[in-house]
Amino acid sequence: MEWWRIHNSTVKYLVVGRSVQVMMSAQEEDANETQELHIRNSVEDPHPPPKDVVDHQQEQKIHNKASIFCSSWIHIIYISIFSVIGVTSRAFIGRLFGGDCDPHHAVKDWLYPLSHRICVTTNGQTEQYGGALFIDLPDNMFGSFIIGLFTGHSSEWPAIPFLKHDHPLQGEQGLHLGIRTALCGSLTTFSSWNSQMVLMMDGTANPYLGTQVVSALFGYVIGLQVSIVSFRAGRTLSAWFQNRNNPHLFDSNLTRTASELRACNNHCYWLSPVALVLSIFVLIALYIWGDVYWGISYYRELWIACLMSPFGTIARWKLSTLNGKWSKYPWFPLGTWLANFTGSILSAALTAIAYLNIVNGEGGTTVLAAISLGFAGSLSTVSTYVKETVELSDKNPFHDRK
Repeated sequence: MEWWRIHNSTVKYLVVGRSVQVMMSAQEEDANETQELHIRNSVEDPHPPPKDVVDHQQEQKIHNKASIFCSSWIHIIYISIFSVIGVTSRAFIGRLFGGDCDPHHAVKDWLYPLSHRICVTTNGQTEQYGGALFIDLPDNMFGSFIIGLFTGHSSEWPAIPFLKHDHPLQGEQGLHLGIRTALCGSLTTFSSWNSQMVLMMDGTANPYLGTQVVSALFGYVIGLQVSIVSFRAGRTLSAWFQNRNNPHLFDSNLTRTASELRACNNHCYWLSPVALVLSIFVLIALYIWGDVYWGISYYRELWIACLMSPFGTIARWKLSTLNGKWSKYPWFPLGTWLANFTGSILSAALTAIAYLNIVNGEGGTTVLAAISLGFAGSLSTVSTYVKETVELSDKNPFHDRK
């Protein structure tokens, strides 16, 4: 009987404990449901906006996405156009200042009567000259000057220095990107410059002078210094134009009125690149005609290079987003360095393949030269490199460090 009482008491306690546990669980579930309902009611708007307002917001989002898409394509079009202009300018400027002075590499066309008399630069493969003043030196000088002119001393300055601040072209972002990134970046080249210095140090391409290590080292120093001086000269001229056309940038007493600010910021001006695209098509068609009708392989190299140059410039433009992304060295322009490094390696490899006669035939050599001129030359840049070097020096002057 004693055992039976103990057993009944244990069962009773177990049943009561289980009932209490079930009741507590039910109370916790009710509390959680009440809390979730309270949160849901607090998050949900008791007065939702009308359906027409919601539709307008959705249309606005779609419109913004379409605007971003169109803006990106306009930037790509401008980059492609000015890349072709930059490559064409680099090719003919190189010929004008010394490229046609070598009888083995001269192009005897409409420019030859003038270009073979102006022998300022050389490719380092002639009997009379070394190559410290390399073929691409004038291109790098002009491109650095132009990017200095359109950059100025401050990002707050109007992009085009010789126009008023409220001119419609001041708001044409695609045009500014095309000039600074595509035109200046494709007009200047680090890869071709580096390839010529490597050829000079090797000496195989010049049986007359042999190895030219000293001239190559001077070529690096002269090329960098001339580009930096040209960039600073461009910025100085930009400041002169800005002081003349936009004096409020230099005089705090002269400020723009609210209406002028509103007109400048809200003025939407879209310069259609259709005329520029047609001009580029005509230019490439002329190169093809010169290749087919005149039979000059140089023009075949040009029209292939013009087709390749936008890809190099767009790749460099995308790589520029890596600038400042290196957490350990945020000041280092990683994207520009990768573009110059990749372009230099590619150009050197193509040059070696051409000189080792790995690709037989004039057609294969022309294609290699076109890829080096168009893609590798546009992928690498001197103007942007010089711009970032000078701006880094201005932000962190050594004479201010203690």
